[in-house]
Amino acid sequence: MKLHSFPGYEHHLLSNIADGSEETLRHKKLQGEAMMRYELPDGMTMENRLIPGPEEGQELKIRVFTPAGLAEKAPMILDIHGGAFVAGSVDLDNARCIALAERVPAIVVSVEYRLCGATGYAFPVPLEDCHAAYMYLYHHADEFGGDCEKLGLHGSSAGGTIAEGLALYLRDRNEPTPALTVLNCAIFDTAIEETYSFQQLSQLRMGPDKKALGAEAAYLGGYNGQQPSYYAFPSFCHDVGGLGPTMIIAGEYDTLRDTAIDYSQRLLRAGVPCELFVAPRLGHCFTAAPHPYTDLVHDLMAWSFKREFGLLEELRKS
Repeated sequence: MKLHSFPGYEHHLLSNIADGSEETLRHKKLQGEAMMRYELPDGMTMENRLIPGPEEGQELKIRVFTPAGLAEKAPMILDIHGGAFVAGSVDLDNARCIALAERVPAIVVSVEYRLCGATGYAFPVPLEDCHAAYMYLYHHADEFGGDCEKLGLHGSSAGGTIAEGLALYLRDRNEPTPALTVLNCAIFDTAIEETYSFQQLSQLRMGPDKKALGAEAAYLGGYNGQQPSYYAFPSFCHDVGGLGPTMIIAGEYDTLRDTAIDYSQRLLRAGVPCELFVAPRLGHCFTAAPHPYTDLVHDLMAWSFKREFGLLEELRKS
C-alpha cells in the first residue's frame, strides 16, 4: 500500500517503516529528537517526586506538572507513557503532559513504572505500579492541590494498554474509576495479524517484524498463545460494561487501527460512553510529533477531560 503522509509528519511516518535502511534510521533519529523537545510555560512547575510503590520498601518516581493560577481542588490526570512495555520513561511524555496541564487546566502526573524485558519484570508488575500511583493520587490529592473526584487517566501505546487494564482492574475491585480514560494508539490484543489494518500496512514497523519486536511476549514474560488476563490485553475481556467514559485515538496508518475501532464498538454496545477519533494519514503514536494537528488532538483530549470533569457547565448558560 502506498502511504501519503499528512504534511509535516513525514519524519514520524517514515520512522515507522520496517526496512531498517539508513534513510529510515535517519528519520527515526529526527523523530526521536523532536518528541523529546518541550518548553515549560511561564508559571508552570515540573517536579519529580517519590511515592510508595506496591511492594514493601519500593518507591515510584512520578513527575508532577502544575500550571499557574489553578483553582483549589483542581482536576488531576495520571499519564502512563509508552515504549512497547520494555522502553521509555516519564521523559517521553513531557510535551504531552504540559499540553494537557495547560489546556484543561489540570495537575498532570506521569509515572515511571517498572519496565519489562531485560529487567526481568513482566505483567502484572507495570499494572501494579500504575495502580499504586493512581490510588496514591486519589488518597493524597490534597497534597497536590487536586480533587480526587476529578481524576482522569491517559496512556499512549503500551501505556494505553496498561491504562485500560487499570480501568478494568479498578472496576472489578470497586475502586474509584477514572472520570475519563484516554487510550492513545493503545495495544488492545495479542493477535493483530488477523486484522485488515495489519495486512494493509505490512510495511510499517508495527507490521511484519512485530513478533520480532516481542512487545506482547515481553509484557507477559513469554507468550505461548494461550489467552492472557484481560488486565494485560483488554480485548480479552468479555464484559466491558461498567467502565467509565473512554476516548480512543488511532491513526489511519497504524496497524493497531482496526483493534481500536473494534474495541470502541464493544464499549458502545455495552453502554459505555465512548468517543473514537481516527486521524487520517497518520501512524502509530502520531501525537508524539510536534505539529499543529497534534495540538488540535490535544485540544480534543482537553475538551473531553473538561466535559467529564464538569468544567463546561458555563456553556449551558450561553
